[in-house]
Amino acid sequence: MLFDYWDVIRGFFDWVAQSAAIMMVLSGAMAITWLGFERKRRGSFKKRKVEEEAEFNVTKFLRGMSYLGLILGVFVIWSGVMSLILDIPPSFQYRDVTENHANHFTSIFLIVIGITMAFKPISDLPLSSIIGLLASTATAIIITLIVPDTAVQEIGNFINPKWILVIIFIIVAVVVGLTAKFYIGTLQKISKFLSWPPIAFVIMIFCFVQGLALWIWGVSIFGLNLL
Repeated sequence: MLFDYWDVIRGFFDWVAQSAAIMMVLSGAMAITWLGFERKRRGSFKKRKVEEEAEFNVTKFLRGMSYLGLILGVFVIWSGVMSLILDIPPSFQYRDVTENHANHFTSIFLIVIGITMAFKPISDLPLSSIIGLLASTATAIIITLIVPDTAVQEIGNFINPKWILVIIFIIVAVVVGLTAKFYIGTLQKISKFLSWPPIAFVIMIFCFVQGLALWIWGVSIFGLNLL
């Protein structure tokens, strides 16, 4: 039974990797929710300064759709990465019409837009601290498992091994947390910029046009590969 489930999961992710065109269309649909959510949150289509959220009963639905983007973002990133690495065409129609393999522009765009989807709904969470705690916890567990008892006894002659674990835990948490904060902060700024309504509108149009062109007609509005 476990292998049956694994076959289904593997088959699904194989389909996602081969469906870059469909992922583009779904990304366009997700950009529509950015338009609605950010317009309500900012109180204007063009305003850059964020206002207090209005009409919670409306934004609650849009926020829920945004959180669904976290899941979709994982699939979109997977489609972009795998199609780029394995040279998979974005659609069967594109493969038959152009006799080409991966469309590099589409693959890279999917990776960028997928990261935007993943980071937008979790922008308010202390991700760097969470990642730091997870990394330090994992490090402490691994050290506990791999260090032999004889070494622990020898260390115990000089210092309590528990204090060493505590020190390692704190150091790893701080270093990883600060490092992650820098990179996550950059990604979150990119996510906020791309979800600004005017930019989101352009992304929506592009995703629909590019995705449908690849899916239905097998052509790309950017015919040249970047790589």
